[in-house]
Amino acid sequence: MNRIVLILVCLIPWTQTPAFAAEAESGLDRTQQEQILAEAQAEYDSGAALLRSDPESADARFRESAKRFQILVDDGIINPDLFYNLGNAYFQAGDLGQAIANYLRASSLAPDDPRVEANLSYARTLVRPQVSAEGSDELLQRLTFWHSNWPVQWRLIIFGTAWSLLWVAVLIRLWVRYAGFRWLAGIAATASIAFGISTILTISGDDRHLQGVLIKDEVVVRKGNAESYSPQFEEPVNQGLEFRVLEERPDWLHIELHNGESGWIPRSDAEVISRELAGNEMAIS
Repeated sequence: MNRIVLILVCLIPWTQTPAFAAEAESGLDRTQQEQILAEAQAEYDSGAALLRSDPESADARFRESAKRFQILVDDGIINPDLFYNLGNAYFQAGDLGQAIANYLRASSLAPDDPRVEANLSYARTLVRPQVSAEGSDELLQRLTFWHSNWPVQWRLIIFGTAWSLLWVAVLIRLWVRYAGFRWLAGIAATASIAFGISTILTISGDDRHLQGVLIKDEVVVRKGNAESYSPQFEEPVNQGLEFRVLEERPDWLHIELHNGESGWIPRSDAEVISRELAGNEMAIS
């Protein structure tokens, strides 16, 4: 595990989180927030320095760093740098599931951040067993990556631009015949339809279920929402595995894996990524 950790440290250097400027609905004042932030960063730096010489002490430092960052999250601070740093601390402490969950939260707030994407992609390679979409479903996901990965604001802007371009092309065509009209109008119309439907689905909440990540190992996926139900799969699944939430019960989640298989798991074995997260980002300086 030490070698894996060192690879990640070299790939994506640790970055400081900006000072928080928002204190709305917060139990801590700004001075307290900054103190906790400084403590979290100091614990992380201490852990990084001990990685080679004293791995056990390094692990304890990383776990303490994660606890300090988590205090800020629990206090209502929401921004991509905080989730990114929290994910790094969890990763270094060996909590792969929590690391991926927080990288996903950071990605939902900053989908174009290469640091987040690199660390998330690397962490995903360590999940065992690997579960991925197959055949036509995988191809469809790759072709429509923009629908699930791009913020709704971007898609709305593209829709508006394409729709305006379509009507400009049509109006000009009424007065002047010009080469490329069909090509231009076709592309604009296609983009308008695709990004328009994508935006509507996202706003209406019908486009996707909540995301989730397992945070424990040896999780038995069952055929129903009780321990009395038999296992759905031959083998248990482990932390870091991502899924969609099909249904929620007080103590159970009905989940669907990327390969289309589904079953029930205890809610306590997973972290659910909130759909509203990206809309609640608190300002930072």
